[in-house]
Amino acid sequence: LAELLALAHDRRAVVELGTGTAWSAIALALDDPVRRVISYDPCVRPEREAYLDLAGRGVCERIELREEPDSAGPRAGDPPVEMLFIDSQHEREPVVSAFRAWRDALAPNAVVVFHDYGHPDYPGVAQGVADLELRGTERGGLFVWGAPARATVETAR
Repeated sequence: LAELLALAHDRRAVVELGTGTAWSAIALALDDPVRRVISYDPCVRPEREAYLDLAGRGVCERIELREEPDSAGPRAGDPPVEMLFIDSQHEREPVVSAFRAWRDALAPNAVVVFHDYGHPDYPGVAQGVADLELRGTERGGLFVWGAPARATVETAR
C-alpha cells in the first residue's frame, strides 16, 4: 500500500480496476484531500460497505464505485486518468484487455500500476505485461509503467 500511495503522489484522477472491499480506493482517497477515485468491479463484496462507513462521508464523496467490468473503459466526460491501478482479474488475457480498454484514457505522464506482478499464484499478470511489451519497473509486487509525456499514448501491441 505504501508503494501504491507513493506512486499516486500528486495524481488527482485515479482509476482502480478491481474494487474488492474498497480499502485501496479508500486509502487513495484518504491520502489526498482533492484526489478522486473511480473504482470498477462487477462483483460487490458485502464487506465493502463497512469499510466505506469507516472512511466517512467526505472521503466517500470522492470515490465513485462502478459495478462494471474493468474492460468497460471510461465513460464519456471522465477526466484523463493520471494513475490506473489494475488489480482485478489476474489472468493473462484479462490483464491485456483491461490495459487496452484504458490506454487511450491515460493523461500524459500517467502511471499504470499492475498489482501482484511476480506473485507465484498469479503468473497471468506478468504474462500480460510481457504480451503488452511494456517497459517499466517492479516495485514491491507492483509493475509500474509510465505513459509518454505527449498527449497521445503509444499503442501497445
